[in-house]
Amino acid sequence: MPLIKPITNDMVKEEVAPLWVELREKWGRKHDFSPDPDGIHDRINATCHGMGILQHWERHGGPAITRLRSFGIPNDICKYLIKTYCAKGERVTEVEHVTKGSRRNQYATFEKWAQEHDAEQFTTLQLAEQSGFSTATIRKYLRTSRYFTKIKSGLYECGYRKD
Repeated sequence: MPLIKPITNDMVKEEVAPLWVELREKWGRKHDFSPDPDGIHDRINATCHGMGILQHWERHGGPAITRLRSFGIPNDICKYLIKTYCAKGERVTEVEHVTKGSRRNQYATFEKWAQEHDAEQFTTLQLAEQSGFSTATIRKYLRTSRYFTKIKSGLYECGYRKD
């Protein structure tokens, strides 16, 4: 879903201006560059960062919530930004921020998954989504993997390959 209208730097300033006023009324200028006990400063930073991400989000595609959470923007700010700036219909389901871990662990998890799905067939795209790797990485992996057998172009079967 697209943005309602393109986000400009002036819109970002207008969005965080009331938060700056609240911060300064409550704490003075003491917390302009450091976190305050109430977390207003963190909210200002996350809002600015989230709006910056949304400025360029459409060219990357995918759900806005996923894009925002991949940068560590808190769920409450994600929901607010999506409801305010994205067209109706954009999903705002909570997505937990998950770190991928090491590549070795990702491959091990993927190979374990492949063993659990013995004799099942999957497309390259399905395998890429399951593993968390790009389709190019998956294609390269599938050429040398002993856990997948090529059925035809773009279709693979799970199971230990006997060459």
